[in-house]
Amino acid sequence: MRIRTLVAAALAAGLALGAAPPTTHREQVQEREQEEIDAFLRERTAASRTPGVAYAIVTPDAIEHVGVRGRTGDGDPVTATTPFLWGSVAKPVTATAVLALAEEGALDLDEPVRARLPEFTLADGAGADITVRQLLDQTSGIPEATGATDHFERRDDPYGAALAELADVTPLFPPGERFTYSSANYLVLGALVQAVSGQPFDTHLRERVLDPLDMTGALTTPEEARAAALPAGHGYVFGRPVDVAPRYDQTGASYGYLGGTVEDLAHFAMAQLNGGSLGGEQVLDPDSVAAAQTGTARITDTLRYGLGWRVDERNADLGTRTVWHTGAAPGYFAGVVLLPELDRGVVVLENAYGYFQDAELVGHALGAARILAGGRPDAVAGDPAYPAALAVLTAVLLGAAAVVLRSGYRLARPKAAPPGRARVVAGTAGWALGGLALAGLAALAVPRWLGVDLRTIRLWAPDVGWLLVAVALAGLTVAATRLLVGAVRLRRLRGTPRPGPAVTGAATGAVTPGTAPAARPSASPGSG
Repeated sequence: MRIRTLVAAALAAGLALGAAPPTTHREQVQEREQEEIDAFLRERTAASRTPGVAYAIVTPDAIEHVGVRGRTGDGDPVTATTPFLWGSVAKPVTATAVLALAEEGALDLDEPVRARLPEFTLADGAGADITVRQLLDQTSGIPEATGATDHFERRDDPYGAALAELADVTPLFPPGERFTYSSANYLVLGALVQAVSGQPFDTHLRERVLDPLDMTGALTTPEEARAAALPAGHGYVFGRPVDVAPRYDQTGASYGYLGGTVEDLAHFAMAQLNGGSLGGEQVLDPDSVAAAQTGTARITDTLRYGLGWRVDERNADLGTRTVWHTGAAPGYFAGVVLLPELDRGVVVLENAYGYFQDAELVGHALGAARILAGGRPDAVAGDPAYPAALAVLTAVLLGAAAVVLRSGYRLARPKAAPPGRARVVAGTAGWALGGLALAGLAALAVPRWLGVDLRTIRLWAPDVGWLLVAVALAGLTVAATRLLVGAVRLRRLRGTPRPGPAVTGAATGAVTPGTAPAARPSASPGSG
C-alpha cells in the first residue's frame, strides 16, 4: 500500500509538471519588472493624486502587460478600453504620417512648406524658407505662444482659420538656427498633410497610420471623442484634482488632441520598436523610423529632438538610448518611452494634468522605463514654485480685499475732520495708480513674462490662472473704491467753512482787565 501510494504521488507530480512547466528565467524577470512598475506607479500616482492610470509594457511583437488603476472623471473604473487624450504624443504620430508621404514621393522633407502649402505665412511675409524638416524637428522659429492652438469652438475651416492666425505671428529667429518647442509646428504639418493628400487630416491619418497599426479606438475628431464617451479628466486646484470637462480642438489631432486607449498607443509603440510595422502592416520603412529616432536638434547638452521624438542618453548606463515623448491635454497626461537597443517600451496614460505637476508626471513614464531597463528610477520632487505662487497670489488678493473693505468702512464712517485737499488728492491718486498697476501686473505682465496669455494659464494651471484674474479684478476694485472715497472727501472739504480771522476779546464781549467795557452801538431807528 505504501509503495502504491508513493508511485501514485510521483505520477501525479509528473503530470502536474507536464501540464504547467516551470517558468523560464526571462518570464521570472518580466514578472519582477511588472511588479516593480506596478508598485512604482501606484506609489507615484498616489503622491500626485492622479485619480486614474493605465499603462502597458511592450516589445516589438507583443503587449507584455497592461495595468490599470483608479477611476475616470465620470466615476467609472479605468479599464484597458478607457479612452484618454494623449496630448503632444500626437506629434510622433503626425510625424509618422508626414514621413510616409515623403517615402511615397508626395513631398520632400527639405523643401519649403510654402511649396505645398502656399497659404502658410508668418508676419510680414516671413516663413518662406521654413522647410518640412524644420517643422518636424522644431527649428522653424515659430514661437509656442501663437494663439493658433487650443481652440474649442466649432469652425468650418479649422486649419484655414489656424493658418490665418499664424499670419500675424513674428518668428523668434531665422529657420534652422536653434530649437524652440512649438505646437504650431505640428499644426502646420496637419495642414500640410491635408493639402498634399487631398483628404481631411483625420481621414488620412486613420487610413495611413491608425488603421494599419490596429489603433481602432483612436480619437481624431470631437465627434469621435463624443461617440467614445471620452470621460472628464482632472486639473489641479491647490494641489488637489478637480474634474475637467473634455475639450477638443478640431486641428488638435495633429499636435495635441489625439486620443485613444492604452492598447491603441501600445500598438504605435510596438511599431516604432519594430521598424515601422505591426502584424505585417508596414507604415514606415526602417530607415525612416531610424531617422525619426535620431536626435538632430539640440535642446540641452544631453537632450536632442528628432523628427517627432525626444532622444537622450539617460539610460546609456543600462545599454540603451531613450526615445520618448510626453504630452498633455486639459485633464490628461500621456507618455511613450522606447528603449530601442533593449526592444522594450512603456506607455503611461493618466487622467490628470497641471503645468506645475508636469515634472512629476513625466517622471512617472521615465521612471517606469528606467525600471524596465533594469535600473532604479530617479526621484522627482514637486515644483517649489507652485506653492510659492499660490501663497503670494492669495496674500496679495487678501491684502487687496482688506483695502477695499477699509475703504467701504471709511465711506460709511467718515472722519470728523478730513485731511487737507492736497493730501486727499495725493492719497487718492497713489491708491488708484497702485490698484491699476496691480491689475496690469496680474492680467498682462505676469502672462507676458511666462510667454503665454491669461487664457492659456487658466487652461493649464486653473488655480493660478483664476487667482491672477481675481487679483486683477481686486486691483481694479481698489482703484475704483479709492477714487470714490477721494471724491467723497473732496466734496466734504468743499462743504466745510474755512476758519476766519482770529477772534478778539471785543468780539466776544469780554472785558480786558484794567479797561472799561466797550460802548454798545445805539439802537437802530424804530427798534424801540
